[in-house]
Parts: sequence; C-alpha cells; structure tokens
Amino acid sequence: MKEGKSASQTVYAIWCVILVSLAVTFFLAWQNHHYYTHPSVVMAKSALYIDEYPVEGWLLWQEEVISAPLDGALKFVNGGKVARVAKGEAIAVVQGRNRRVVWAPEAGYFVPALDGQEGKWSFGRLWLDYDDLPKEVRAKPVPQGVDVKRGSPIGKIIPLPQALRCVFYTYLTPKIKENLERNFLWIRFDERDIPIKVEVLAKEIIGLKARVNISLMPYFPAHLTVDRKLRFMIYEGRRQGVLVPEESVIFKEGKQGVYVVSKGMVVFREISGVPTEDKMYFVDDGLLPGEIVVLKGDKAREGRVFLW
Repeated sequence: MKEGKSASQTVYAIWCVILVSLAVTFFLAWQNHHYYTHPSVVMAKSALYIDEYPVEGWLLWQEEVISAPLDGALKFVNGGKVARVAKGEAIAVVQGRNRRVVWAPEAGYFVPALDGQEGKWSFGRLWLDYDDLPKEVRAKPVPQGVDVKRGSPIGKIIPLPQALRCVFYTYLTPKIKENLERNFLWIRFDERDIPIKVEVLAKEIIGLKARVNISLMPYFPAHLTVDRKLRFMIYEGRRQGVLVPEESVIFKEGKQGVYVVSKGMVVFREISGVPTEDKMYFVDDGLLPGEIVVLKGDKAREGRVFLW
C-alpha cells in the first residue's frame, strides 16, 4: 500500500511540474507575442547636426620686449591689464632716483606679462619641432609696484595691424581635404559663434593628418595675447535630419537600420547617421520627421502590430 501511494505521489508531482512548465511556456509565448505586437515606440524628431571637432594650435605673432629704463618701482598706466595703445603713448612709469616714463614704441597691444618664450617663438620652431613644444605657454603678469632693474623686461608690445597665425594638426576628412586643396578652412571659437573662413598659408600631409598654418586675420582679440595656445573648432558643415534613441538602431544582416511602424506593420529600414550626446542617434538619411520607430530595436521584428 505504501509503495502504491508513493508511486501515485510521484506521478502527481510529475504532472504538476509538467502543468506548471506548460503554463510558464504559454505565458512567455503570450508575453513575447504581446510585446512584438504592442512594442514601445518613439517619434523621429527633426534635428540639425553640425559636423565639427575640436583642435588645439599654437599662435604666432610678432612682438617686441619692453625693458625698464632704470632701477626703481614699476607702475603700469593701465593697471597691469592688456591694453591697446598708440605709438608714443605712456604705458608705464619707473620711479627710482629719477622718474622715467616708458613710451610705446609702436601701436598695438601692450601686454604687461611674460611667458619666457619671447625671442624663441618662431614659425620654423612651430613647424619643425611641433611635437617637442611645451604643453602650455601662458604669460605670467609682471606685478604692479615691483622693483625692477635697468634693462629687465617688464612686458611686450604686439604691433597692430598684423596677421595672427596658428599652426595645428587636423584629421584629413574628405571635406577637410577638399577645403585644404582650395587653401581655406572654416573654423569657429565657440558654439554660439558663426563659422569664419580662414586662409591656409601652408600645409603638409602626414598620413591621415595634415599640419596646417592658417591666418586668423582680422581676428585678433586682446585676450589671446596671454596664452600662445588656441582651442577652437574645425567646422565642416551642417546636416538636416532626425533624432531617435540610440537603442532603436541595430545592425541586421550587415545593414544599419531601425524598425519603422507604418500602417499597422513593422518593417526594417536601412539608415545612415552618427551617434550624438545623451544616447541619441542622428539620422541624416532613411527617416523623416514624425515617423514612428520601435524603441528597442534589438527586441523588435517585422510583422503586424497594435499600438492603440
């Protein structure tokens, strides 16, 4: 009796396992079917994408070091700030046994700061020894009221007008290569600025990069005179397209695309574009503003759907 009862319990347990397994299988099948036929979707939103990337370059200008005419206490006329001065304008006073005024030898920017590269900074050095240059070359202000010795440097004059130049490396994208062949580039200094066209004075192709010397004329604001390194953007152009979540974009059979919902059907459509910030993807070909896309592309498939 006990053996028969034990066998019955075993059979009962097996049937329970089978029934639970079938229930789970049917539930998962229903869940998958429901997900495929009722996917989460998003709308492609109109967007503008700007093709540009940051670069760093070294600035080059002509300059003349100004020296103290005698021993004494130094006082700058403009309070120790970079200022545009006329030829013959007073830029400093040295008070010692005598009082001597320092006059601007030329019109331009008077910079009451020094970086130690005065007289050493040249186009030849920038062009030939670019990789061996210091990481930063920023001028240190000459203190107001400091005691100076006769002949010691107290600042420098950067004559104006003159063409401010910049030497840098850039990647050779198709657009950059095309523009370099025409001896110009488009750049901008801030995302709020409009691009400006600059003349290419010299260029050298080195593998996938180019070494370039450009003229920034007539751009030459005073704040650039205290740092020989310039950070800016190489601008290539802008494209009109749409934005979708990055997770909507997948690769299928070697093609990049998204699942688009149209007339109750989900179909895979090939696209082209680039990833952007905030886990979004800019599509410049293959999608129109307002089209509906399945949110999770890796879990979607073609077929009929019911969104509402």
